[in-house]
Amino acid sequence: MGNKTSGNEKKDPAILTDEDLKTLKMNTQYTEEEILAWHSGFLKDCPTGKLDKKQFLNVYRRFYPEGKADKYCNFVFKAFDIDNNNWIDF
Repeated sequence: MGNKTSGNEKKDPAILTDEDLKTLKMNTQYTEEEILAWHSGFLKDCPTGKLDKKQFLNVYRRFYPEGKADKYCNFVFKAFDIDNNNWIDF
């Protein structure tokens, strides 16, 4: 996926392009409908289309309130932040 279009122009991270959708379908077990539902939910929680590390940690803590989330979240966040811009985008 990534956030680049042609040249140095960056695409809106809130938009799921046909190319993004095709890539996600080819590399996951999800159907187009499931991907669109996940994307819609992501945008509901992150209207800009971006999730920073602090937001990620807060989400994780809601799902695992008993655990120590910081170390694990740092590891997982780095795995999802493939372009190292300190944001996770869909």
